[in-house]
Amino acid sequence: MPSTITTLHTYDTVYSADSVEWCPHNPYQQLFVCGTYQLDDKGESLTSNTSQTVRKGRILLFNYDSAENVLKNTQCIETAAILDQKWHPSHAILSTVDASGEVAMFKLSSDEQLIQRDTLKIPNDSEGEQLALSIDWSLGGDKAAVSDSKGGISLITNASDGMQCTSRWNAHSFEAWICAFDKTDQNILYTGGDDILLCVYDIRCADAAMLRLKNKTHGAGVTSLLSLHNREHLLVTGSYDDCIRLFDTRSMRSCISEINLGGGVWRLKPNPSQPEQILCACMYHNFSVVSLNSDQSITLDAEYNEHDSICYGCDWKYGLTEGLAKYFASCSFYDHKMCLAVLKTEK
Repeated sequence: MPSTITTLHTYDTVYSADSVEWCPHNPYQQLFVCGTYQLDDKGESLTSNTSQTVRKGRILLFNYDSAENVLKNTQCIETAAILDQKWHPSHAILSTVDASGEVAMFKLSSDEQLIQRDTLKIPNDSEGEQLALSIDWSLGGDKAAVSDSKGGISLITNASDGMQCTSRWNAHSFEAWICAFDKTDQNILYTGGDDILLCVYDIRCADAAMLRLKNKTHGAGVTSLLSLHNREHLLVTGSYDDCIRLFDTRSMRSCISEINLGGGVWRLKPNPSQPEQILCACMYHNFSVVSLNSDQSITLDAEYNEHDSICYGCDWKYGLTEGLAKYFASCSFYDHKMCLAVLKTEK
């Protein structure tokens, strides 16, 4: 069935934009955040190895009324440069990681404003700056994993008296771009790094996570990981080598299938109402929508070419879709542009 994507709104984020996360919780599913990361005068990208980056950023909170097609920016929070954000799986709490190596928690109030609740500096085992690059929550929401620019992974508990780091280990030789819990087994954590490795860890060990597997299938750094609630033993990866790959986690020597989308794949976001449909941020190309088929092949459904710069952040709107219309937000870097669009599929 052919699909088309239509832009409904564009917004100038002023600072370079790199992260979008839509709130999954009622009654706040009309809200989403866009994170920004301001560059220095040298114009280096988010993924640059340089230490000379401007550290300021912002969290922009948006409210979208789909019935009236009205988009409003309702809050702007000054922060260190944001690299990733995730909503807690059970509560209306936003977690962010930034260029100062901190994790921050923001509670969403009843009047739809983000209020900072807690911060934690992730451990730095060596000299020099350390950026916190990605964060993911376990299925139960009792712990989070954070990856960093020195190749480390930190496990964090979210207790009533605040966040605590329970362990940190070196998972990769270079930047650990991404980490993700297995959504059907919270004891398993996947990590991807600039050393082209995809690693699988068992985090039940008290002292340090146990490495179960190193996969060297990717042709460049592993930048995105996706485990689905409804598909046990399935892992989707994205890489700088432009490909999305599908793995059976019971046998990961090679992938089941792959598709080249072009541009390097930075983020993978499943459609909440149709998890097999995935929104992909293809950095130097566009945003693409793909589907995982019953025969475990991957097909390209639609492409969104509204952005003229590095495509980093994207996410789908939660809640009921209106007919066959599915809303999503996307953002790009140097043109500091955030878009709200709708995907429609013909019957």
